[in-house]
Amino acid sequence: MRPYQEAAVAAARRHRAAHGSAILEEFSDFLALPNVSSDLTDVRRVADHIVSMLERRRVTARLLEHPEAAPIVTGTITGAGERQTIGIYAHYDGQPVDPTVWTTPPFVPTLLDHGEQIPIPPAGDPIDEEWRMRARSAADDKTPILALVTALDALHAAGMEPAVDLVLLFEGEEEIGSPHLASSLRQHRGSFAADLWLICDGPVHQSGRPQIIFGVRGIAEMEITVYGPARGLHSGHYGNWAPNPASRLATLLASMKDDSGRVLVDGFFDDVVAPTPAELEAIGAIPPYEEDLLDELAIGAPEGSGESLIERMYLPSLNVRGLSAGGVGDLAANVVPDSGTASIDVRLPAGHDGDAMLDHIEAHIRAQGFHVVSEPASHAVRRAHNKVALVKRRSSYPGLRLPVDHPAGTAVLAAAAAAGASDVVAMPTLGGSVPIAHFAEHLGSPTVIAPMANHDNNQHDADENLRIGNLWYGIDLMAALLTMDTEALR
Repeated sequence: MRPYQEAAVAAARRHRAAHGSAILEEFSDFLALPNVSSDLTDVRRVADHIVSMLERRRVTARLLEHPEAAPIVTGTITGAGERQTIGIYAHYDGQPVDPTVWTTPPFVPTLLDHGEQIPIPPAGDPIDEEWRMRARSAADDKTPILALVTALDALHAAGMEPAVDLVLLFEGEEEIGSPHLASSLRQHRGSFAADLWLICDGPVHQSGRPQIIFGVRGIAEMEITVYGPARGLHSGHYGNWAPNPASRLATLLASMKDDSGRVLVDGFFDDVVAPTPAELEAIGAIPPYEEDLLDELAIGAPEGSGESLIERMYLPSLNVRGLSAGGVGDLAANVVPDSGTASIDVRLPAGHDGDAMLDHIEAHIRAQGFHVVSEPASHAVRRAHNKVALVKRRSSYPGLRLPVDHPAGTAVLAAAAAAGASDVVAMPTLGGSVPIAHFAEHLGSPTVIAPMANHDNNQHDADENLRIGNLWYGIDLMAALLTMDTEALR
């Protein structure tokens, strides 16, 4: 560890030990701001709040506007002389919430001690790293923003400053596919120029060890609606005569994957890029964790043919993320429903084109005998064809992988090691999707993912939470990154 970096991490630890309660209070205030991507009034309020957080730390901050869209929060710190520049990306928007399935309201941040609600302790009282803060976006993805400003506080208190110039990009549309990110990077390319971009999103390794991630899968999405009768029909009068769209949809989905989870769509695996020797070495160094994960998740056996979870990340996935047809439970009615809808996401490893993958799936639907339409089917179309499917599709961004032996990545690994209490996992690719491809395409910068959240954070689900020890690690990591060895970036 470099002496200046070591001093910075030590300063971060002293600061959070002395001001832990105040840090949790600021975190709680931040999390209390609703941030569902579709509510522009709410997300703009969050953006304004972040600007205030940055300005209190003497960061030059402003909003980049798009009509009828969430603004991008950007900020800069510039020092004297020639210095390398790192960019830090996070997003401040969150997934939709259904308050009825949360244990506590999603925007009422709740501190938990082994599941029991507790108040934020008074200043000076000890804070247990195993406590958790429950709220929407506690883990995904407000934590890096709070960690950054707290690290800046720690450096200032110690009479230190960042060893790099800093450019910040906090996005408010990540959870809806980042529709304006690429155009913002193109339009403001000079403002976002950096020698390295750090994407601060996602979880640490399932083993609990810190990890640095060198790639992600991209994402494409499809919604399939299979038509039945023009209106719901009494199942006693019309069952076994009127085709049931829920059954037809289930048969269609079942035709896409076999019992082992292998996708049966022609062409789906044509563009798979195998791991490089350096990636295979990194994979071999990843600690075993899958048996514990299977037990944690109550899974009898994983999909695949014995591959590890990381090996499966090198393959495209086809996930049925939602189904709707008729009602269940108290809403069940004895009807043949008028339609059935499935929502699918496709995760794209490096080398796969989203539109081409959706083409393969659409061709598969046609091969099962469906007449495919892209707009709601008319009465005439439904009469003319036995099986009709409405297909809506969107390809957001491709996957990308930086070589695991890239010098910039090595520097980030060293920073994570300085911040963490255990060996750092060098993860060749993350299964989830974040928009790093836009940074590579429009800025040409090497891009590395530096996550902070605990792996069991209920990301995107009810009762999302952050382990406090992971927030502390995030603060230490930011201090280490702000004082990292930049020779590797030259």
